Amino acid sequence: MTQQDEIESFAIPQAIAETLQRYIDGARAADIALLRSAFTSGARVSGSYGGKPVSWSLQEFCDAVGKGGAAPALEARVVSIEHSGGAAMARLEALNWRGTRYTDFFVLVRQGEGWRIDSKVFFAHLRA
Repeated sequence: MTQQDEIESFAIPQAIAETLQRYIDGARAADIALLRSAFTSGARVSGSYGGKPVSWSLQEFCDAVGKGGAAPALEARVVSIEHSGGAAMARLEALNWRGTRYTDFFVLVRQGEGWRIDSKVFFAHLRA
């Protein structure tokens, strides 16, 4: 591994974490433009609420976030990031997104110089 490879392997998780931070900040403020900037244009969001499955386009997800409004008490932490080449996956734990705890699993792809979420699968825990 070259020195440049070492530098890049260190920088990639940080770049992915920055994308996830845009997602978190967009969710916290219900800033749909910021939230959308973390995703690819064709991204999908799937999961379940109370055992009922949902599957949304990015637009449907953004509409739901916008309708629900800001979540200023949202706390979130990135639990794990793994990557290989231009593909990555990450897990996020979120507490108190308007009263609900979530576990989110993301698949990300490198696009140009940045990383974008291509899909999100979530589990909504019992309301906090």
